[in-house]
Amino acid sequence: MKNLTIVGAQWGDEGKGKIVDHLCGKFDVVLRFQGGHNAGHTIVIKDKKFILSILPSGLIRNKLCVIGSSVVIDPFHFLNEINLLKKKRIIVTKENLRISNNASILLPFHSLIDQIRENKLSKKKIGTTGRGIGPCYEDKIARRGLKIYDLEDINHLKNRLKNLINFHNIFLKSVSKKIISFNEILKLLVSIRKKILPFSEDVSELLNSKKFSNKKFLFEGAQGLMLDVDHGTFPFVTSSNTIPASAAISLGVKPSKIGNILGIVKAYTTRVGEGPFPTELRSGQGLELAKKGNEFGSVTGRPRRCGWFDAVQCKKAINIAGIDSLALTKIDVLDGFKKIKICHKYKLGKKTINHMPNSVKTLNRIKPDYLTLDGWCQNTSSIKNKNLLPKKTKQFIKTLEKLLNVPISIISNGPERNDIINLKKII
Repeated sequence: MKNLTIVGAQWGDEGKGKIVDHLCGKFDVVLRFQGGHNAGHTIVIKDKKFILSILPSGLIRNKLCVIGSSVVIDPFHFLNEINLLKKKRIIVTKENLRISNNASILLPFHSLIDQIRENKLSKKKIGTTGRGIGPCYEDKIARRGLKIYDLEDINHLKNRLKNLINFHNIFLKSVSKKIISFNEILKLLVSIRKKILPFSEDVSELLNSKKFSNKKFLFEGAQGLMLDVDHGTFPFVTSSNTIPASAAISLGVKPSKIGNILGIVKAYTTRVGEGPFPTELRSGQGLELAKKGNEFGSVTGRPRRCGWFDAVQCKKAINIAGIDSLALTKIDVLDGFKKIKICHKYKLGKKTINHMPNSVKTLNRIKPDYLTLDGWCQNTSSIKNKNLLPKKTKQFIKTLEKLLNVPISIISNGPERNDIINLKKII
């Protein structure tokens, strides 16, 4: 297999952007296939930090990047992110970035609706970013939303936009003093349409053309697998399918094109927002993990909940995604712990279970059953050679491989771009 798909195998924030950056030099095209600007990929290069939330990470390596139809695009944020890269001397043009012309457009009122629902109407919060991702996907599924190609004809755009705004103003009038101004939104869209349309293309036609028949593709996921709208901890999930199978749908290519699948996991577990989290540590150890791992969302700044590695959860991720190998990130965060725990089973009352239940009600009753390993209590962040890793670090890695029954191919042992150790070949 010459192609590769990279996905997060926990609840997100696993370090996907760094691994994409590390590997994309071997590929011709980097393709983003789901989510919106609620995802944050952070890449640190010397004194520069790049935080990308809608643009594919491959732009940092000047690769051709493609955004698929299953991504919801806030055109104003999209242009702002391009300008931020320009300030760091990375120029984005239609030569290195294409967006699917049937991707959905996320509009300013989507975030307004999102925030009203989350903050005023919900008795129990989902934990959304408030950026309008869910309402935009709802409009897509209900067939009332706007597509990038709707920007091509202003009269057509007016009709589509009017119907969309009329629908949402019924809701907003009942719960808020704010309603959407048709003229204001239309003016905004007209002001940016000529900046957006040059990037727009039928990406399925492009990727299936003879020109791309021998190109190597790297598909880049956004949120983690446990946030998948079908297979995650529903309703505490994102609004798209985060599993690799959705990459073929989004880009309009054969399913076999997604190639090998690399899952990214932290050496511990984190979660942002609400929802079940069996291994969460509400004690000082959780705070220690958060502090050492700098566990704050790169897009939202929200603190992440922290806990020990959950092998039961990870096995579910491996199954639903078809993961072939793993990249283990932030192993250096565990350097100072005398004891390190791995959840290898769940306890449900008097029962022992070896799988992660779908029911949130059941998950909230789960108690983790831990293996306890000796920590290595050595600095691993400066190590470049796998043979120089502490013996107990190697034992930790071998234990995970045995529990998960997949190889760990890459280790990330620090925030910098070159803080990576290659253990095994991926493709």
